[in-house]
Amino acid sequence: MSKKQHRRSHQSGQVGVIVLLISAIILVVGLSIANRTIKESQINLAQQDTARVFSTAESGIQQALGNIFQFESDQNAQLPSEFSFEDVNLNQVSITSSPVFTGFVPERTSLEIRVGDGQTGNLTIRWSQSNCTDGAANLVIGHYFNNAGSYDVKYSMIGNCPQAADQNLLTVNSSTLSPYQFQYTYAIAAGENQDAFLRIIPLGRGTDVMVDGSNNLIANAQYTILSLAQMPDGSSAKAIEVKRSLPAAPSFMDFALVSGSTIDK
Repeated sequence: MSKKQHRRSHQSGQVGVIVLLISAIILVVGLSIANRTIKESQINLAQQDTARVFSTAESGIQQALGNIFQFESDQNAQLPSEFSFEDVNLNQVSITSSPVFTGFVPERTSLEIRVGDGQTGNLTIRWSQSNCTDGAANLVIGHYFNNAGSYDVKYSMIGNCPQAADQNLLTVNSSTLSPYQFQYTYAIAAGENQDAFLRIIPLGRGTDVMVDGSNNLIANAQYTILSLAQMPDGSSAKAIEVKRSLPAAPSFMDFALVSGSTIDK
């Protein structure tokens, strides 16, 4: 073989290696772009599924709130404890009622607690995670009951802040249950328990409140709605829980001029 032919063969070999290297680089880059595109597509699909599942769970909450409103407005209405939607996403909604209320009550908002007809006993009201120094709220309690065909109302102002004696407030005890600071026992007596309910209004600021009672004293205090939704393949799921107190009249309807600890209206 001549030197010229050997040189050409050597150059051809180098070109072949370079072509292979370039092809390998192009292949790696192409696979990387394809893999990134697939991942982005999967992320977009996952985000869409998450949004659809969240929307379905929210729809369950809205439907449950509508069912509760209808139930509270119409004595003949039925409140389903569970229901579901015929949707692409699997959805299950449950509604439970509780004789115990726990939650935050804003200032100038009434919390309504219904008393079981003919029931007597004690209601325990606990409130405020702040002490008086940190600005704890006092409470006004309006006790409404049917008295021979007309409604009577008893108002009580309770609390220790700033000085109960200076405010003509009914003094309260320290709470036996953490994290609440204050506790008051309100007695429901015979003759004051027909179609009866309490409205509790924070004074000065909103506050955390817990209300419970002796057996069967509270007919219902709070609804808990749990809405679960997930994709059929289980790839995405969402759970939303909402607590709702009983509907109450605007708090301005409860205001009265109080002098002393308790008045009857």
